[in-house]
Amino acid sequence: MSQFYILPNKPKRNYLSENFDPLNKNDVKEVIAKLSAEFPNSFKSAGNWYGLFHEASCAISEAQTILELDLYFDTKNTEAEAKLNEFEENILSPLLIARSELMDIYMSSPWRNAMHTYDNGRIFNDFKIRRKYTNQKISLLQIEENQHIREYKKFVNSAKTKFDDRILPISVVVGKLNDNDPKLRKSAFLSYWKFVKENENFYQDNFTALLENRCKQAQVVQAKNYIEVAFSELGRIDYGEKECKELRDSIHRASLPLIHKLALGQKESLQSDSIKPWDISIYPKLMPEKNPVNGDLDKLVLSMQNITSKIHPSFGKLFHEMKANSLIDISPRANKAAGAFCVTFQESKVPFIFANFSGHFRDAITFVHEFGHALHGYAVSNINNILLRHPGFEFCEVASIGLELLASPFFTAWWNNKSDAKKALAFQLFHMLHFWPFMAMMDEWQHVIYSGKETGDAKQRNKAWLNISKKYRPQVDWSGCEEFEELGWMSRPHIFTSPFYYIDYGIAQVGALQLWKQSRENYSQAVHNYISGLSLGAQCSLQDLFTSSGLNFDFSEKMIQELCNEIEKVIEDVS
Repeated sequence: MSQFYILPNKPKRNYLSENFDPLNKNDVKEVIAKLSAEFPNSFKSAGNWYGLFHEASCAISEAQTILELDLYFDTKNTEAEAKLNEFEENILSPLLIARSELMDIYMSSPWRNAMHTYDNGRIFNDFKIRRKYTNQKISLLQIEENQHIREYKKFVNSAKTKFDDRILPISVVVGKLNDNDPKLRKSAFLSYWKFVKENENFYQDNFTALLENRCKQAQVVQAKNYIEVAFSELGRIDYGEKECKELRDSIHRASLPLIHKLALGQKESLQSDSIKPWDISIYPKLMPEKNPVNGDLDKLVLSMQNITSKIHPSFGKLFHEMKANSLIDISPRANKAAGAFCVTFQESKVPFIFANFSGHFRDAITFVHEFGHALHGYAVSNINNILLRHPGFEFCEVASIGLELLASPFFTAWWNNKSDAKKALAFQLFHMLHFWPFMAMMDEWQHVIYSGKETGDAKQRNKAWLNISKKYRPQVDWSGCEEFEELGWMSRPHIFTSPFYYIDYGIAQVGALQLWKQSRENYSQAVHNYISGLSLGAQCSLQDLFTSSGLNFDFSEKMIQELCNEIEKVIEDVS
């Protein structure tokens, strides 16, 4: 039992032994052997086979979540690190190796439709793509890839640098980039990027190892390049590279003119002749004068209770349940890992929110964001099929970003001053507007690198980023710190840990902003649609999830332009 959270009693297992231990390699080996040997040969045995797969998957997933959280709670916990390494070697590795065989059994079985509730062919179609890029050779490479990712995480989680005559965690210094004081922002920027520059060899070497590994993965499954493999791993069966480019192009054409237009007022507000890299996401005139609830974390939790209850009473009840069971951990502690995220314990069917908050504006928004993921975890918990619970990240992020905007009418719970509450929404939309081009940069750079065009060495990678940076952020003045611009790709962990998982946020913003627009016309209907979409899990296509939420799955310039127009109205009303 963890000291940080309380889990409910696990539901009764119907197919898996109550004594099954997901950390015992012999128990896991026995389940794999049973699934591999006992081919479904009747309606009943098909249900039993899939039931065993589902329950074992839930138990193993939850065990992994617990082990990873232990290390996030204390990055210096060598025992937790050893247990996680042991889990990856003894549990995850055999599962990866067995994956192709189990997919073959499922896909070739005439009893497949008797295994679980009808899913519109989602699982079969997903497996069909994944199977094309799955074999024992690639599984071994993916095990190796995980080790490189672990090295990266270990480095980043323990990284510290000198700032204001103190040695501070990198995450703390990065947080200062949102400070109202321009001198503090500049100091934080230089401190962070000097650290990156001094450690460039680590970032480059780690990425080189990952890149070489991932290119080998593509080779052993005879894929055109790693992009195909990554898309299959992400379960992208509803769109592809063509649609990604369409969204990037739409963002470039529709959002950059507005960003350029707003830059005039932004520079005036900054009292500067140019927008420096530490000022990109700062617009003083839009920023609330005070931190939400004056930066008090206890009051931040209480105000979240208030806000979630106002969005929908059931949301407030779920927030209270999480709080009562210590399923929310937002206070900073020594050796606690950086970052904020939400995970779901798949067997216990409850979510957990992890963060390191200091009480700033971004912390409040992030809190709502992660609770959106928690709501999604609750929404799909009754779907008795682990493969149909969580859709692609594209819609998971609609759940989180959508809730950020649904919360905006109640920002007065954070800022008593109505003017500050109004500014907070405008500032949030300003952030979202600027996120789109950065997201496009991340996605385009990865497509360039993994397509094999400019993968040769560190200089080529940096040059590729520099060219893309100038394309999507022409308004930024890098003079005096040009050496840092080309390193921008190193600033996000996704490049290292989750290749091609970044455009998901951009797609989700398209949906979330539509939801926000909808809520301004009919708030209760928008919340109803939000609940409807979340409840479907992964039982239908991404397009149908958008439709069920009253949204259009549309990457066109026309759509981005319409949303930019809505953003502009709110910002102009405040500025």
